[in-house]
Amino acid sequence: MENLTELFDQLYRDNYAKVYRLALGLTHSFSDAEDISQEAFVRAFKAYDTFSGQSSFFTWIYRITINVAHDYMKQRSKLPVYEIAEEAGCSVEDLVDPHPDCGPETKLMVNEVMRVCMAAFTECLPVNQRKVFFLTIGLGLPYKTAAEVLDCPVSSIKTELHRAKNRLVGYMESRCQLIRKSNPCHCEQWVKRGLARGWITREAVTNPLPRITIPDSVKIYMRDLRDIYKNVYLADNDDVLVKLFKEGFAQKKWATFS
Repeated sequence: MENLTELFDQLYRDNYAKVYRLALGLTHSFSDAEDISQEAFVRAFKAYDTFSGQSSFFTWIYRITINVAHDYMKQRSKLPVYEIAEEAGCSVEDLVDPHPDCGPETKLMVNEVMRVCMAAFTECLPVNQRKVFFLTIGLGLPYKTAAEVLDCPVSSIKTELHRAKNRLVGYMESRCQLIRKSNPCHCEQWVKRGLARGWITREAVTNPLPRITIPDSVKIYMRDLRDIYKNVYLADNDDVLVKLFKEGFAQKKWATFS
């Protein structure tokens, strides 16, 4: 048992950031991602004697993570801007600010609006499409690996990804200024409402993340979406989490595997 605990300790350290990143991409909630990650490793530890080794450990733990996350993934039926308009009994065009502030602080927070909006697009995907989209686009896994994680044929991965891409393009193409400048929805117009409703915080002013860039084209291709979502869920942010959890684990803040 001691050897298993030591082995799992190392597996936990090596894979926690990947599992957390997957959970965060699926749920867009820091607290849910922490809960899902911990629960996934607890389940994996308890079931480790059933792990055959026919696939890699990370494939196995990803599969467990997705199973745990399934109940956390609440499918959003409308983007936040449409939910607000519906609550107010008006159209999106009625809500947007025709003369938004263009000061330095607003410019920094615009990027946070983009991140929330990009995450909301994926929340509007059916759950199966969201799983496939984030495994292949958000994490950049090969189709074969994603198929192993989801225990389905590669052809199913390609089909669901194609459907997800078409749905996302449909959301953005007729509304988002980032795709076509003549479209009505501009990020700057939502900063004030984003602050008022807690979508974004002024922390972005003092700790700004790299800007999201959108290709200057009407059509969005899969490679473009991959680049966009790499900016939404930055891999280097995981380094901070890894350090936090490694220190907590070493100090026995969690007794999960003892």
